[in-house]
Amino acid sequence: MSKNIGIDLGTTYCSIATIDEAGRPVIVKNPSLKDSPKGILTASCVMLSGKNIVIGESPRRMLGRTNKVVSRFKRDMGTKEKYHLGDRECEAKDLSTILLSKLREAAEKELGEIGTAVVTIPANFDNEARDQTMQAAIDAGLDVKNIINEPTAAALYYAYTHGGLSGVYAIYDLGGGTFDISIIKADGTDIEIISSNGIPKLGGVDFDQKLVELVR
Repeated sequence: MSKNIGIDLGTTYCSIATIDEAGRPVIVKNPSLKDSPKGILTASCVMLSGKNIVIGESPRRMLGRTNKVVSRFKRDMGTKEKYHLGDRECEAKDLSTILLSKLREAAEKELGEIGTAVVTIPANFDNEARDQTMQAAIDAGLDVKNIINEPTAAALYYAYTHGGLSGVYAIYDLGGGTFDISIIKADGTDIEIISSNGIPKLGGVDFDQKLVELVR
């Protein structure tokens, strides 16, 4: 029996989840990431190693030391911005396809056959970025049923783990690359999205850069 999965395609880290036999959401370990924190967080870094493509913690440790590693490309999804992976020229969609392909392979090793997938995206993504994310997931061999905003996904999980919610809530998602918010109306585990938006380049990497500028 195939397993359905959810992928958090993050600017800094990615993770995979599925639903267990009891109907509970659980994080899926990535068996290829022995050097990753607890084996569940995959660094969103892509490296060209000889003729092979490597993702995760090893490439992350090489950032800034070689032109064969790229990261944080998700913030340019939907644009024509070019990245150089060694001698190869790639766009954010191409790199996301590579990353999603590796995540699919990891999920297959742990779970077996994969059925459908849901991928989370920043709330600020425009139509072009959403379309490219969907296409990247399809090109990676995933049967994508939906893409949902990251703060919305957080609200759904919180409602599930707390037995439901009641009222109007603001959910903030301050990530490595973006800062998003969703306004929701909740009744039990029924979630209505009133509004969702965000700032595309206001995340941890931007805070880091400002701190570096302050101490120089």
